[in-house]
Amino acid sequence: MSKILSGLLFTYLLLFSTVSTAQQVIKVGVGNFPPYFIEKGTRGLFVEIIDEIFKELPQYEVQYIPMSNNRILHEINYGKSIDVASNIFPSSKVKAYLSEPVFRFRDVAVSKKSAQLIINNISDLQGKSIAAYQGATELLGEQFKNIAKENTKYSEHAHPKDTTLLMLSGEKVIRVGDINIFWYDLKNKYYSDEASIARNNFTVHYLWPFTYSNMAFKDKSLKDVVNKVIKELKQNGSIEKIYASHEMQK
Repeated sequence: MSKILSGLLFTYLLLFSTVSTAQQVIKVGVGNFPPYFIEKGTRGLFVEIIDEIFKELPQYEVQYIPMSNNRILHEINYGKSIDVASNIFPSSKVKAYLSEPVFRFRDVAVSKKSAQLIINNISDLQGKSIAAYQGATELLGEQFKNIAKENTKYSEHAHPKDTTLLMLSGEKVIRVGDINIFWYDLKNKYYSDEASIARNNFTVHYLWPFTYSNMAFKDKSLKDVVNKVIKELKQNGSIEKIYASHEMQK
């Protein structure tokens, strides 16, 4: 009888240990815009930052869910497919708890040098043929929003690489979006005339300052725990090392 009880006790302890050490799965909604998020292989600069954060929180297992920017906002507000949304700006209409700013961008306007455009201010974009990323009018200020609204030659695209292709092909004169995504597109996409995509063939118009985005959480307690880790990683330089390893602009 004692052997049976001992066996049952051992089984109970084994099961209890397994349950107590099981990781909680956290589903994180991410976009697909290299070099920040790369769906194939689930990699990219922002994935590395999120992985670095949750490395300090081994009780959680991160599962990445690729989706468009608009769907990420919808899911974190109303859906059930994600627990955390990445790359959320404070100006976004989000019904969730925002983390410390952790992701960094630099939106610019880019044109071909051969176009010889003089663009020193946002107002200089008036009437130009522009390809921008999805949601740009909500993030780049009222002046840009008003210019885009009145411009029939303005369009937004879910995949940033499409804006690069439209500008390179000549269908659009200006590409509006993150500078590092643009350089990545030039470096990693195949074009028939490689000489035409050298960096010195383009003019970068710096019309906006650096912007920072956040993670958004449905659970406030998880947000608080992650915030503590983000602050520590900023202080010890871990996050900046990730940016430096990708040669991202400061």
